[in-house]
Amino acid sequence: MLEEAIAILQKAGFDLTAREIAEIFWLAVHLDQPIDQSEEPQQPLPQEPSQSSTVSQDQSQQPQKRSQSSTVSQDQSPQPPNQTPDIQPDTQELPLPEVTEPGADVGLASSKPKKTKASGEAIPIKVPAAVALRNSLALGRALRPLMRKVPSATEKILDEEATVYQIAESKIWLPVLKPASERWLELALVVEKTSSTAVWKQTIIELQHLVKHHGAFRDVRTWELRITETEDINKPKVDLFPQTSTGRYDSTPYPPQVLIDPKKQRLILLVSDCISVAWRRQLIHPVLKLWGRNGLLTILQLLPERLWERTALASEIPVQLHSLSPGVVNSQLIVKPWDQDDSKSIQNKSSVNVPVVTLELYPLLACSQVIAGQGNVSTVGFNFDVSENPQPQKKAVDAKPSQPQLEAPALVSRFRATASPMARRLAGLMAAAPVSLPVVQLIQQTLLPKSAQIHVAEVFMSGLLQSITPVDQDSNPNYIEYEFKPGVRELLVDSVPISKTLSVNEKVSEFLADQLGLSVKDFEARLLTPATASNDELEEKIRPFARLKAQVLGRLGGEYARLAEELLISETPTSANPSGLKQFSFEVVTVNRKGVIIKKENKQARYFTEDLGNGVDLQMVYIPAGRFLMGSPESERGSDYSERPQHQVTIQPFFLGKYQVTQAQWRAVAKNLPKINRDLDPDPSRFKGDNRPVEQVSWFDVVEFCDRLCEYTATEYRLPSEAEWEYACRAGTTTPFHYGETITSKLANYDASYTYAEEAEGEYRGETTPVGSFPPNGFGLYDMHGNVWEWCEDPRHDNYEGAPIDGSVWIINNHNDYRSVRGGSRYFLPRYCRSASRLFYIARVDFSSLVGFRVARGVGRK
Repeated sequence: MLEEAIAILQKAGFDLTAREIAEIFWLAVHLDQPIDQSEEPQQPLPQEPSQSSTVSQDQSQQPQKRSQSSTVSQDQSPQPPNQTPDIQPDTQELPLPEVTEPGADVGLASSKPKKTKASGEAIPIKVPAAVALRNSLALGRALRPLMRKVPSATEKILDEEATVYQIAESKIWLPVLKPASERWLELALVVEKTSSTAVWKQTIIELQHLVKHHGAFRDVRTWELRITETEDINKPKVDLFPQTSTGRYDSTPYPPQVLIDPKKQRLILLVSDCISVAWRRQLIHPVLKLWGRNGLLTILQLLPERLWERTALASEIPVQLHSLSPGVVNSQLIVKPWDQDDSKSIQNKSSVNVPVVTLELYPLLACSQVIAGQGNVSTVGFNFDVSENPQPQKKAVDAKPSQPQLEAPALVSRFRATASPMARRLAGLMAAAPVSLPVVQLIQQTLLPKSAQIHVAEVFMSGLLQSITPVDQDSNPNYIEYEFKPGVRELLVDSVPISKTLSVNEKVSEFLADQLGLSVKDFEARLLTPATASNDELEEKIRPFARLKAQVLGRLGGEYARLAEELLISETPTSANPSGLKQFSFEVVTVNRKGVIIKKENKQARYFTEDLGNGVDLQMVYIPAGRFLMGSPESERGSDYSERPQHQVTIQPFFLGKYQVTQAQWRAVAKNLPKINRDLDPDPSRFKGDNRPVEQVSWFDVVEFCDRLCEYTATEYRLPSEAEWEYACRAGTTTPFHYGETITSKLANYDASYTYAEEAEGEYRGETTPVGSFPPNGFGLYDMHGNVWEWCEDPRHDNYEGAPIDGSVWIINNHNDYRSVRGGSRYFLPRYCRSASRLFYIARVDFSSLVGFRVARGVGRK
């Protein structure tokens, strides 16, 4: 079976080593098998208590199946520099495999103080990266002149014809061996490490993929070149670091001499954009001299030729290079200057000629033909003066330009005058989003599919941007955050059509929401949810985007300016609001449709304590101002027409009870505080327990409770409005429950013998549980789902037609005997425990053990 698999691979054109075949089989064994998710039949609903209700029957909802995919990449393990690779000869060019869509990790901007390294501090998420080498097939054809073969100095194979001839002539039955054929050149891909390397990361990755799988080279090794200044300006520190099989660079440095091949069969391809300090101060010249005089050296210039005048190449002499035989070292190439006035300069014995190519078909093809010794072609190159004290050329570029710092208008004007049209469009779209390489790639792929990596480079080289993340040699480029210089973003945004600006915001919002595990509605709700004084990690990541979105939308005017104001209001942390509050920490959990916890977040909230006497107190949690979408869509399972139409509601800050009012708190008020309008039974509950919620209390009873508190504290205590209750329950979420897509009996007290989504059946307790038995929501409130229904201030309204949008109690033109209750109870099915679910009870009813309450209070204290 193994032989058959190898034969199939060979027929497909893949001539693999034993190790590569072994790795393929190992990978095949370890790939995850797809998970078969079967749909569970829905169960019938029980008969509910005969109370006045406007809730309809449950709606069916099919679970969504997920597909799994994995993308795995392989890399060759580098060998010691002087070891001859054991590579089997092949007889034909290998077909270029299709390049799968690459991905990149990105770190969402954090509002925390910056760390010393830019890697791993942000949440890693995947972004589709734009393809950098769109002409990889053409580039592969350009390398074909380098595919000549030579006899191997180490590998031998059987010479069948000579062996047969020897046996026939001399009767000697011994095999005759001959040198095996192998590719002529091996490639050393040397990548210069500079501050701009991050921009070219995807290009370099795809270039590595191309040359490793093309088949033109006997062996391909990637090295990183780092050049740093020393006290002696003529002796910079030059180190090479080989790339390992994991894609990282080894920490052991090698000298540049390690790449010199005595047989002159190693091509050194130096990948650079020639704009670093090493080029401008000519620190790289000793390296060019060493490699150019002892080997085959070519510079792969990442920038197109039209931009070379802005690089260090502008200070060198352009030449044409020819060769009449293959494998000629740079010092022996035939040189012809472009300008005859430079004829004497290029005769300088202290100079070296180096071909310079770009990632385009014809320049790369011409260079390949020159290296292969096809004398009828020439390639572009430069004559570098590598003497110890080189004389500056007529176009010399200053090592440290002394130009004054330009203001934003001058920077933008200069960019628009020199950049390509596509780069100008890209810069305008980038101004509407956080700036990091993966986000730029997202903009490219979704809004500018015809843009290329060079256009990204034009923007990053323009001087419009500055890094706001500390960068060192080990920094992951995808975690580096950038910001436009002061005043630049505003000028760029003003030049972009509103529709394009909104498209960028929409695409980036969709992407961030998806990668953070939120729906777009949830993400937008989190943007509008006011900042808290907590260390909420998700909030830390979202807030910078909220600030930027407000900045961008504010310049669009009209409705967008109003939304920007709301975003800016949400940026005011709660710590800046009421003073004298204490703080508590808690953990918030999120579940998927199966009821499995998929996320845990540590949060903090602020509160104060009201002393009710005899060791009993009432904890009131601060609920910040905000805006949310009240009600539920028709697509939400179990929703009812009474929960529609959905509408935006703005909520002012208020306090809400951390827990449902307990029997001990009820007794402290009913027994010890004086009567206002009616008598209160100090022990009305069916299920006894000081820490259980009070129940069997009417709406008029709880109003009396609040009135007594008002008199006792000289502060307004009341029931929450329906809008306040739902806002507090959701705590920035838009899912059916604040826990996520469903609930379980481990998260709430309800009839868990019935399910809502795909969770397993749970425990039906049949009685109330002590308050605070389950995890809180994002505001630090407990038991917002289940246990007992909670009275609200609002009278009955059959739906939200004409409902107020300021969070106030809805009492206009509707005086009746029914009052709303929210949250569900121990007896009810999970769909009645949803954040948007509404029921209505007769206000005078005090015999139901299903209804309790929690109190609210305005922000002002005594």
